[in-house]
Amino acid sequence: MTLIELYYSDICMNCHYVRSQIIEVLPEDVMFKEINVTSSEGAERAKQLGIEEVPTITINGEVVLIGRVEKDEILEELEEFL
Repeated sequence: MTLIELYYSDICMNCHYVRSQIIEVLPEDVMFKEINVTSSEGAERAKQLGIEEVPTITINGEVVLIGRVEKDEILEELEEFL
């Protein structure tokens, strides 16, 4: 099963925007997980992946999109993993 993860911070407005874009286009057969980089666990996971800014989207553990992105960009990346 495909897993899309959003690395975010609570105070990041672009993170909230990207979250809404993901939810609008998320296929039923794709799992979605949000990881807050301000938590110790989230910070450690982000560090392991080399994530230095939010929002960052990973698909199956691979960083694919960084920053404010639109639905079509998310769908384009998802297609490569489905």
